[in-house]
Amino acid sequence: MFASAIVALCAFPAVVSHAGTQAVPTPAPLLDDAAIRARTIAFEESRVRLDAQDQITPRMLAAQYLQRYRETGDVGDVLRAEAQARRSLRAQPHGNVAALQALADAQLTLHRFRDALATVRSARRLASSDPSLAMSEASLDLELGDVDSARRLVERVGRDSESTETIGARVAELTGDLPRARTLLTRALVRTDAMYGVPNERRAWFFARRGELAFEAGDASAAIADERTALERFPNDLIALTDAARFSEAAGAWTDARAFARHAVDVTPSPENLGLLADADDRLGDARDAAATRDEIVAVERVGNAQHLVDRLLALYDADHRIRLDDAVAIAVRDRGVRDDVFTEDTLAWAAARAGRWNLARRAASKAIAWHTADPRIWYHAAVIAQHDGRRADALRDYEHALALNPAFAPVFADDARAQLARLGG
Repeated sequence: MFASAIVALCAFPAVVSHAGTQAVPTPAPLLDDAAIRARTIAFEESRVRLDAQDQITPRMLAAQYLQRYRETGDVGDVLRAEAQARRSLRAQPHGNVAALQALADAQLTLHRFRDALATVRSARRLASSDPSLAMSEASLDLELGDVDSARRLVERVGRDSESTETIGARVAELTGDLPRARTLLTRALVRTDAMYGVPNERRAWFFARRGELAFEAGDASAAIADERTALERFPNDLIALTDAARFSEAAGAWTDARAFARHAVDVTPSPENLGLLADADDRLGDARDAAATRDEIVAVERVGNAQHLVDRLLALYDADHRIRLDDAVAIAVRDRGVRDDVFTEDTLAWAAARAGRWNLARRAASKAIAWHTADPRIWYHAAVIAQHDGRRADALRDYEHALALNPAFAPVFADDARAQLARLGG
């Protein structure tokens, strides 16, 4: 999710499109971000020890730690960023907007969404005209399920920028307007990809997100193409690798899926990419490797989830595979305690349905589809619950909507949606 605006030095010159009617910025060259970041962090760490009253270096160091976390997945960097942001605020407690933003970014990354929202609002009271802070608040509103508030903030800022287009695209996706979401995100992508000095990971993020929107819209070839471009920008991009594995599995390209998932696991093992790897191994006849990988998912839950950053992924994996269902419901309930967007409700609905807790599933599913979010998995889950309840018309509508969005949205489940439609006479 969008955390903070990036200020870049300049855009590369535009070139004329094939149609000859529109100038398209040329992508900026890729820099050696890892080397640059290592030198910058080493320099700032050496300086931060020299002056306890220095409020500038700690907040700069916090930003570097956060970016390194996005590139490597080391949660320790988020904790270090939080500590440096607080150090900056101790040195300069009044008017320190940049440190407040760094603190909010760390809190968001640690899934302390309500704390992050309070911090961003404190920053906005000091810099009410800053559009990037307004969009940070809108992003947190979305995490907490307040779509109306986020939409009002986007409309109030009303200017074309990376931050407003990115959050505007998220609002459009969550409210079912995929064409607008894809248009807005593409505008932000083109602008960001042309900016010299924007981290490669950040540039990759835009392509990965556009790939997700394309997949939700059933445009599988565009989805995979965007994920591959993301990996050209940043080869170890965890989002792009995991997306590419998931999209490949949906297309039945199991060898590709296994390669993408294995790379993702090598970067940072998560329940999602481990699950994708295990499923690919199963399909390719490697049952022993699949079993070992599934054991690793349990280890992630017990050892690697101290900050509860992968709760939603754990609950979804268990629900999809009908394992540890009581744990899946408990984890989904825990996740809802820190945020309450449509995906949180959908995760809880699905886990509860698989565990046979239909009243809880029904309530959560009604919230998950309330904004007409353009994600076929949400609609498939809602359809299963409606069918169990005997609400035939709702089940037909929801199965049809899931398949209309993407007829190959997931292995097994897309085929099941078609089978259930036939059974219901749809």
